[in-house]
Amino acid sequence: MSRSYDARRKAKRQQARTAREDTGDAHRWHLSRAITAIPVLVIAAILATVGILGFGGTSSAVDRTEIQQRVKRLLTGIPQQGAMLGSPKAPITLWVYADLECPTVKRFVTAHLPSIIRTWVRDGTVNLEYLSLRTDTYDERTFFNQEAAAMAAGRQNKMWNYALTFIHEQGERHANYATDEFLTDIASQVPGLSRTRWQHDRQDSSLSKRVARELHFASTQELQSTPSFSLTYSGATGSVREEVEASLSAAVDALNEESSGDAPTLGSFGAKQSNLEKIEQP
Repeated sequence: MSRSYDARRKAKRQQARTAREDTGDAHRWHLSRAITAIPVLVIAAILATVGILGFGGTSSAVDRTEIQQRVKRLLTGIPQQGAMLGSPKAPITLWVYADLECPTVKRFVTAHLPSIIRTWVRDGTVNLEYLSLRTDTYDERTFFNQEAAAMAAGRQNKMWNYALTFIHEQGERHANYATDEFLTDIASQVPGLSRTRWQHDRQDSSLSKRVARELHFASTQELQSTPSFSLTYSGATGSVREEVEASLSAAVDALNEESSGDAPTLGSFGAKQSNLEKIEQP
């Protein structure tokens, strides 16, 4: 084999290598630009353990009948009013800040919320108040639409039915799956919900304004992850307060261990804050 032939082969191999490297650099450049365009909270959510483990799935992959029965068993017999679940006279209020698309919220709802409801809410010791906090929903308009959809169900005292059904049927993360069709499908699964009234109510601009107020309030509390919690009191005894705080703290600790990078926050304990009372029921 001649030296000139070997030289030509080496030249061709070098050209091919250079082309591959240029392609790789271009790919890395485009990838870098794509990552830079993603908000910091979304990057954190992508890196979360729950995301890596693939919690969520599409609504078509879940057993909707089983979910409806589970939600019904959990909530039947407990009063609802707007975003509140439980007796309005309960001496303890647990404020739950959530994004309906957050997989850590789904883990809380499936693994810890049932015990809290059975132990504390059902007997009138605690009531739950839902507040909106955007962390995992990529598109802002989608976030406002889905939160308003849940609040519209709250006007028929079905907000928690709607929210829990949505959370159980979360789609793939950052897939922008919460379309009007998806939201309407969730509404169709809520027993006793008038979809005609729900469709009308969800167009009310006051619902979006409420979401905006809740987001602002969460920012004043420096809350940046979901679920986040705070407890307020209006007459609970010391021993009951300690038991409720210990139960919630244990749930938060468990979620922190399971959800690296998307950990929940436990806020302040104390008397009802006036700013919270300014968030009027829609």
